[in-house]
Amino acid sequence: MKTIKIMNEFLHGPVWTCEEETGIATDNLPLVHEDPVVASLNREIGELFDSYYEFDSHDLPCWFNEERERADKPRMLELLGRLNARIAEHNDGSFVMDDRETPRVEAL
Repeated sequence: MKTIKIMNEFLHGPVWTCEEETGIATDNLPLVHEDPVVASLNREIGELFDSYYEFDSHDLPCWFNEERERADKPRMLELLGRLNARIAEHNDGSFVMDDRETPRVEAL
């Protein structure tokens, strides 16, 4: 059984496919990774999240703009909702969902 984790990380995008037994990331779930809607939403969410990182800003080599992330909260939640719904459409019982990002963004 595979686990689809939804969690943002810089330069990765939110969709992570993991082997449930080991927790090791894998791309071995074409049902999700090859869907153009999932791929587009994954890219859009990832780019939005990545845009919160600013380099050589605020006297730091890398700074995360929390204020901008909070301002984008409605947009991010809408995108995450669409992503989760689309992945759920593909769920044929061969994977489980573990959305860690939506609760994190809701708490902003």
